[in-house]
Amino acid sequence: MEFRILGPLEVLEDGHQVPLGGSKQRALLASLLLHANEVVSRDRLIDELWGASPPDTAPTALQVYVSQLRKALGRDLILTQPPGYLVRVSDGELDLHRFEQLVATARAEEPAQTAPLLREGLALWRGAPLAELGDSFARAERARLEEQRLAALEQRIQADLTLGRHAELVPELEGLVREHPLRERLRGQLMLALYRCGRQADALEVFRSGRRLLDEELGLKPDDELQRLEKAILNHDPSLESPVVAGAERPSVALRRRASSRTNAPPPDSVAVIDQERSRVVGHVPVGRRPVAIAIGHGSVWVANADDGTVSRIHQDRHEVIRTIGIGAPAIDLAVATDAVWVANGSDGTVSRIDPSADVVVETIDLRGSSELVWNPTYAVDADDDSVWIAAGPHHVLRIDPTTNESSAIIDVGHVPVGVALGEEALWVVTTAERALRIEPHTSTATAEVPIGYPVALTAGKQAVWVSDSLGLVWRINPDTATVSQTTPVGRGLVGLCATDGVVFAANNADGTVVQIDAQDGQVVGLVPVGHAPTDVASWGGNIWVSIQSESAM
Repeated sequence: MEFRILGPLEVLEDGHQVPLGGSKQRALLASLLLHANEVVSRDRLIDELWGASPPDTAPTALQVYVSQLRKALGRDLILTQPPGYLVRVSDGELDLHRFEQLVATARAEEPAQTAPLLREGLALWRGAPLAELGDSFARAERARLEEQRLAALEQRIQADLTLGRHAELVPELEGLVREHPLRERLRGQLMLALYRCGRQADALEVFRSGRRLLDEELGLKPDDELQRLEKAILNHDPSLESPVVAGAERPSVALRRRASSRTNAPPPDSVAVIDQERSRVVGHVPVGRRPVAIAIGHGSVWVANADDGTVSRIHQDRHEVIRTIGIGAPAIDLAVATDAVWVANGSDGTVSRIDPSADVVVETIDLRGSSELVWNPTYAVDADDDSVWIAAGPHHVLRIDPTTNESSAIIDVGHVPVGVALGEEALWVVTTAERALRIEPHTSTATAEVPIGYPVALTAGKQAVWVSDSLGLVWRINPDTATVSQTTPVGRGLVGLCATDGVVFAANNADGTVVQIDAQDGQVVGLVPVGHAPTDVASWGGNIWVSIQSESAM
């Protein structure tokens, strides 16, 4: 005999449904099956069947319903045991027990085995449990069952994410988030799936809409895990990459073997120092937690540490941190001007100004005052003596006047800007619409639009603008003609870029290397292994400076 409560109540014998009688008899059997092989007291059964005001005839009616169920199912199935009754169910007869056994087995397996086991368990569900018995019937037990189903579903989705099935999960997760908008694990899984599909802007919008909903409905903020995920997406954290990814074409195996023979890997949460002529690591400097960006100026190397909310100032010659400056926000990018170091503070929606003569924050500019910019982060920053340019959500680039620390222009770029860089004659912006925009600084208007891949990093050299994308290509853009002049396949995992006169350096956090690209012909001419997950790169004083974080920063 087969008993089903994961949906409408059903009992099958030899594949045929057994008639169970009216609603009270069905509710009685359901109550017993919810506690199969356990004694359920008469008082509790009466409460379940008639509520708080049962008739005087309830005890007698209960006995009649038990008798009728015994006729339908067999006299040995429902036993009388003080102070009530017990339904006896063998292994495999109750769908709830089979579901729980499959879930328990799946927890101990690898993802490749976990996913099919959970699919088998979830396939036992035929709808809302016992819904035909009314909303008030066994409300707490049915809520518990629904929670078990959702937890198993999240576990199965997590296994599928681990197996690299993010693209096929997106439609399913979008429906689930609409159905369960306050369930933060599902929302986080959708964010991760979208990010792995190259849809960073959509992933961040899922976070923002969830944050608004939590605030409006419950007066709460997203939990710590969801906030960490948002930070990781903003920073292109290598731990978010799918464990199963078909990489783009990579430099030759021989080149990689030569590089690996020179390994002198520094620890995570440090800045590696590479001798540019010898193409090898010659030292490292410990910095704060999860360094994500580097800039050069004022005789120092400046490093943004996202998890610490600090900026480290490194002495060029002594190779040591001479000051740690607290920002109080998740610093994710920085730029150096003549009299200031500017720091973009990610999800905090602010920009901090550091006075390099005093090594202190002298101004924090809140960019969330505009209703158009509320709840949106600052993604990137670049600066010169005349202006500070900030990439900010949802689809704007802001211009700050450094003499007043106030906004002097807001440029709508149509989509989320993930990077800004000042070139010789123009500001360049890359967006999630897979476009690079050339903006005329004096008029703050876009004068050209260049199709590229989904952008990750951007740098402007003297003769070209360079963009790395999510598929592992480096794009060379002619700034005069606003056209792509070459692309170089390097492999997934590219993050930071730095252009010198002859060489472009790219930090590859997927395989722990710094890639050297000939700026003229676009060929990969060298690889320097630095280990762990490099995030940004800068050139100065004959050295290449590389920020390095742990492979599992999340």
